[in-house]
Amino acid sequence: MRRLVILVMTILFILSMIPSVSAEKGQDINDHGIKKGTEVYGEDISELTEEELQYIPKGWRDGEFKSRHETEEDREEEKDLKRKGSSTIMSGYPDVNNYIRNMDPVNVSYEHNSDFTEFNYRNGYGAVEGVVAHETANDNSNIRQEISFMSRNHQNAFVHAFVDHNNIIEIHPTDLGAWGAGRYANERFVHVELVRVDSFDEFARSINNYAEYVASILYDYNLGVTSAENDGEGTLWSHYAVSNHLGGTNHVDPHGYFERWGYNWGEFVTLVEDKYKEEVREAERNTSKLGHIKSSNARIYDDPTSRSNYKKAGSAKTKEVFYIKAEAKLGGRSYYLISRKPSTKKGTLGWVQAKDMSTHKHQGMDKNDKTFKVHGSGKAYDKAWGGPNNMVYDLSSYAGEIFKVNLTEVVGDNTWYRGMLDGQEVWIHYSYLIEESRTSKLGHLSSSDVRIYSTLEENAAYQKAGKKYTNAVYYIKEEAEVRRNTYYLVSTRPSRTKGIVGWVRASDMSVHSHVGVDSESKTFTIKGTGNAYAKAWGGSKDQIYDLSDYKGQKFDVHLTEKVGNNIWYRGKLSGKTVWMHNSYVTNYETSRTSKLGHLRSGSVIYETVGDDSLAFSSDDYVNAVYYIKQQANAGGEKYYLISEKSSRKQGVVGWVRAAEMSVHSHVGVDSESKTFTIKGTGNAYTKAWGGSKNHVYNLSAYAGEQFNVHLTEKVGNNIWYRGRLGGKTVWMHHSYVQ
Repeated sequence: MRRLVILVMTILFILSMIPSVSAEKGQDINDHGIKKGTEVYGEDISELTEEELQYIPKGWRDGEFKSRHETEEDREEEKDLKRKGSSTIMSGYPDVNNYIRNMDPVNVSYEHNSDFTEFNYRNGYGAVEGVVAHETANDNSNIRQEISFMSRNHQNAFVHAFVDHNNIIEIHPTDLGAWGAGRYANERFVHVELVRVDSFDEFARSINNYAEYVASILYDYNLGVTSAENDGEGTLWSHYAVSNHLGGTNHVDPHGYFERWGYNWGEFVTLVEDKYKEEVREAERNTSKLGHIKSSNARIYDDPTSRSNYKKAGSAKTKEVFYIKAEAKLGGRSYYLISRKPSTKKGTLGWVQAKDMSTHKHQGMDKNDKTFKVHGSGKAYDKAWGGPNNMVYDLSSYAGEIFKVNLTEVVGDNTWYRGMLDGQEVWIHYSYLIEESRTSKLGHLSSSDVRIYSTLEENAAYQKAGKKYTNAVYYIKEEAEVRRNTYYLVSTRPSRTKGIVGWVRASDMSVHSHVGVDSESKTFTIKGTGNAYAKAWGGSKDQIYDLSDYKGQKFDVHLTEKVGNNIWYRGKLSGKTVWMHNSYVTNYETSRTSKLGHLRSGSVIYETVGDDSLAFSSDDYVNAVYYIKQQANAGGEKYYLISEKSSRKQGVVGWVRAAEMSVHSHVGVDSESKTFTIKGTGNAYTKAWGGSKNHVYNLSAYAGEQFNVHLTEKVGNNIWYRGRLGGKTVWMHHSYVQ
């Protein structure tokens, strides 16, 4: 029985976990979380794609959608306007557009709300297709209250901007869409709300601000002003036109509110058109270009907003360049204000459609003084990028002349220079000039066919390199830019004026940078490979010695230079000054020193630093002191050159690792004569700090004898004396005498 009860309870528990059929039907949700059959303004939004759904406010997607302003008065105005169509009821108020004619609109304030949902228009970011004019339909709120309410309820609706008689406040970037008037309008348009006010003066001022902001949006996106009221085609929409032509909403503002003040939609469209034209006519300096008129038939308009008043360019104006400092957008077209002076006020000729001009951006680079030589080709003009009518000189008559620059500008991707030439201020394109600068390189000519030019002027004479100039290294102390090509002045001497061969195109040479490293003295051992040259990085014509004949010889260096990434040494070898690559000598540097040292047992002596093939045991050399007059660093280790004489060249034994020696500094103190008495302890040696192999006397046999000193030296911290004893010259430690 107990088992049966447990079984029944288990079955009941499992059944309780299975949803009922009716519950399952109640949760018929699509992949986007929308309940199937959910309608918004008669459209089943559960059938929309994810892309389409982004234009439906999130707060509407459960079917309980709320309008942006759903007052009883608004609904009555909608019914009334739909019944009457778009006609208006004129009252006894003044004409609004005349009333505000001399009023200045307020400036836009930007208070973008980062909480608002961000999405692009149907054609992408910033792809605005027009503006929808709304009004708030609330007599009991001001602009701040409206913005606050919308900020709290932005999941149901939000617009781009609010306008009243004192403010234009943009709360959402116009490059992004907003939830203002149904999905079809939301994917296309900027939405602007007009806040209701309490007097005609306030209404007129709010309309002035309203039209100004709407016109600026249409101008900024180059949309022009065309009302969509009658046929649903245009850039300026009322909410009524959206409801009537696009759908997705049923509001009809702002017409009913306009009627209160004796105003209508047609008057508003006219005002926006006037504001748009003002944007064009009053175009400030908003660009910087230079341009040429393409055709003599191109039209030059006095005012692009009145396209019936124009004159044709004519052939003369196609042969000069114009400054463009203002650009205007009108009806989907761009216009340039052309001028003979860099001004929007002086020297202006009128407006030309952008399509009728060839233009380039025009910007200053610097006002630094520069000096060039004239190449001898091209022209000089009174303006950068000049045409035939701007020509001042044919530069073929000025080849080689100095051109001093005082201003540099960029036109498109081209550099132009302004300066004085033959008493006149002119503009010259960079390709007509030679820019010379100092450098320090070495180079080889790549082949016998390389051209060597006498000058860099137009049609300069040249000679082929041939055998005469190949296989040798040249000094390069000057380079020049001509028409974006680099040339080098090659010389047999390190000079820009002496030993000159001529100018060679950089692409015809192999070059390396050439810099001095130091002029310190160094000593290396020649390995016996490679060659010695008259110049660093020399060619076959610069060869002096085959170094195989000089293996093991010392090379005393007095100058070190770097060619590219390679080190070259200059020094004397067999009576001649030569250059060697660092790979041809031992790869360590030596320096002078003055020490005395003893070899430790088991140490190794090298004929050449670190070369194990030329090493031998120190067994025969221990228990003696050696002079150290030279040291070397190789592979992170220090080596000492030990010698039986106080010399770097005579009595040399070889190189020993510093770690395998006991050493002390060794310096002279004086050579004054001194007389001491021998104590009778210790020993006398042939060298200071001597070992057993340097032993001469046991001093116990000389106790009390005089020791006449003629040289005093210091080894480490110990004083040693040299003098005569028993007919021999010996060294004694200072502790052995008194």
